[in-house]
Amino acid sequence: MLETSQYAAEEDPELLSTPDETGYYPLQWAALNNRVGIIAYLVDKGVNVNRADGTGQTALHWTAVRGSLLAAEALLGNGADLRLRDGRGYTACHVAAQYGQTAFIYMVALRWRADVDSPDVDGRTPLHWASYKGYANTVRLLIVLEASLTLGDREGCTPLHWSAIRGNSEACTVLLQAGAGSVLNAPDGTGMVPAQLAREKGHRFLAHYLEEYASRHVNKSRNWTQRAAVSWLLNTQLCPLIWALILGLLAVLVYKVVLHPAYGPPSSALLAWTWICVLFASAGLALLYRTTTADPGFLPCRDSGQQSRGRDGKEDENGPQYDKLKALDSPVLRAGNWNQLCVTCKIVRPLRAKHCAVSKRCVAMFDHFCPWVGNCIGAGNRHYFALFLWLEMAAVVVAAALAAARLRWGSQSLGEGGSATTWTAVFLVVDVFLSLSVGALSITQAMQIARNTTTNEMANWTRYKYLHGDDGSFKNPFDKGCWQNCSEAMCGKRASAVRLHPDSIELTSLLRMEEGPRANGLSFRQ
Repeated sequence: MLETSQYAAEEDPELLSTPDETGYYPLQWAALNNRVGIIAYLVDKGVNVNRADGTGQTALHWTAVRGSLLAAEALLGNGADLRLRDGRGYTACHVAAQYGQTAFIYMVALRWRADVDSPDVDGRTPLHWASYKGYANTVRLLIVLEASLTLGDREGCTPLHWSAIRGNSEACTVLLQAGAGSVLNAPDGTGMVPAQLAREKGHRFLAHYLEEYASRHVNKSRNWTQRAAVSWLLNTQLCPLIWALILGLLAVLVYKVVLHPAYGPPSSALLAWTWICVLFASAGLALLYRTTTADPGFLPCRDSGQQSRGRDGKEDENGPQYDKLKALDSPVLRAGNWNQLCVTCKIVRPLRAKHCAVSKRCVAMFDHFCPWVGNCIGAGNRHYFALFLWLEMAAVVVAAALAAARLRWGSQSLGEGGSATTWTAVFLVVDVFLSLSVGALSITQAMQIARNTTTNEMANWTRYKYLHGDDGSFKNPFDKGCWQNCSEAMCGKRASAVRLHPDSIELTSLLRMEEGPRANGLSFRQ
């Protein structure tokens, strides 16, 4: 191909700067098809990299259609201007958003500081376009790059309005997770809110979802006194119930089973085992307290803010905005794993981390949120949680044995003995029932710690590429052997120590070429 171009150019040098019958230049076609060699040749021959066709689009706009990263790098390295707009006000970032070329936006934002939030002639930013088209990964990246969620276009529509119009449920969910709930009740130019627009276009389920979310969002804006009245209960979840249950069962064991007068004085062995049970349960409660109050491995959120400006009004290259972009320079994103972006915390989550919807924070090595302890279970408190379960399981087994012994060899008299038997039988039934749930959790945690897996990974492994083998079956790249797995987990490895081992994961390809029509002339309400 290059040799043919060179031969044709030698025959007629004017061909290099002459458009074809459709009005498009050789540099544009080379850019569209990612022909870096031809681009280098044309640039070397003095072709203007910023020359626009009849619609105002440059070769850089064409690289955005297919996400031709190498061609874009070649053009930008030779003076291509990312700020140039076509006849509709589209920059290359607008075109990339229209075609879901997330990798292109990522490259030009991090390497060339592209403005990813500028409006076109209709007031629509790349986020408007990505939301309308339903490219959830592009929406994620633009949000983390600080694109505005509340900016309305000339029709008064925000990105959430446009995703509702097209019925793009995933894009709506991502936008709401990022904080777009503030525009759920904001009308567009016709006076309609996103839920009404979704219903008008026939997206009934999405409309119902948006209405429910809007209702919850409004309820959350109650006055602070109402929130304060329930905040403690919301934060602790069911933890007080667990404390009451354990302490209540201990009291029944001691006073109604072991020390009940009808059974007579307890033997020294019975008292010794009772003390052992109490010690197990008390140690378990101490670990429960640590599980509830410990940092489970919360990852730091990235603060939002405006770009840092110098005295000349230009962006400070070493300011906070530069640091935010630098934080996004990740091999995970370079491999195209856009799901690792958290649009709420605006960070790149390490593998095995997950955003907890209850605590509203990303947690390193997320296991699950446990309402019984009122906290997430993650890298920072998983060892406390496991020890709590095992100690309470031991206490439950000892208590059941004590109750069974009392029933077997205790007093069988009628009078007070009948009351003692009733208390002991009820306690034994409750204790055995509790042992089933505690035992299941204890065994599950023990198996997962021994295999270096988490509850979240085992329940959702099909969603995580790093848990897939070559044949698509489950494969755990983090398994280092039972002994090392257990030692790492029970030493309470902190969130800062949780890192991706480069040799354990096969990263996916960054480039994903997609065929599609050109971006010019797209209309919204279809």
